[in-house]
Amino acid sequence: MAPHVNQKVLVRRFSLWARLTHGVLAISVFGLVFTGMPLKFSQASWAWPLMRMWGGPHEAGVFHRLFAIMLFGAGFMHLTGTLVAARRGTLGPLFGPDSIVPGPQDLRHLVQYLRYLLGRDERPNFGKYTYWEKFDYFAVFWGLVIIGASGLVMWFPEVVARYLPGWVVNAALVIHSDEALLAAGFLFAIHFFNTHLRPGVFPLDPVIFSGNVSLEELRTERPAWHRRLMASGGLDRESVPGKTAAPAAAVVIGLIFLALGIVMLVLMMSAAILEALGYLRSLIT
Repeated sequence: MAPHVNQKVLVRRFSLWARLTHGVLAISVFGLVFTGMPLKFSQASWAWPLMRMWGGPHEAGVFHRLFAIMLFGAGFMHLTGTLVAARRGTLGPLFGPDSIVPGPQDLRHLVQYLRYLLGRDERPNFGKYTYWEKFDYFAVFWGLVIIGASGLVMWFPEVVARYLPGWVVNAALVIHSDEALLAAGFLFAIHFFNTHLRPGVFPLDPVIFSGNVSLEELRTERPAWHRRLMASGGLDRESVPGKTAAPAAAVVIGLIFLALGIVMLVLMMSAAILEALGYLRSLIT
């Protein structure tokens, strides 16, 4: 599949460091899901074949811990990149219409976008980040803290039991398992749709690979940011030479990840539904 090529003016959205961080994050999350979900739904018909792909339960556990280390590494990469950008003065505003921090305008954009989807309003004038991108961004921190902390408790139960009651380990198992299912379901359904499967970029938005968007896309998708760049003279500063096309290999890898995520979503949801039906049947009988 040949990526779309655009020779027009390009605007930088993501730095190389940000794209590398996202790559490490994506690999770690996929690895955690594909090693953890077969254990959560161990009674499902697909669980054992997937577990055997890693070499068995013990080996899958080893890989799961390696992917967990990679996940913490992605968090460290992001923190490092943020501190370096702040030191260089390139971090951007912490608050305001083009900040990654949610503001009152995002709630208005949410309501307006729902009306837009129903044909009752115009498309919101989004800034550099849309409300769903901001939600996705901070959801990663929530997942890193909740899933990461509960995972560490299960990884080192003896250490935790020295200082905390034993039930904490059991609670960590429940929290880790359910929060991981919620995070994976959100990622493969909501995040995938908003980022890649929405009209205009289907079947894949290559910006996370190339880092750049065309000026035309900027005008139509993020008009408020475009206007502010034009008014401040920042368009020249953010413009970059080259093509919008991401490397073909990166696009192929992205499509593979997208397909794997959708397949896992179907497997998880079907297993969860069957598990819930079995529980209800046991209550009735």
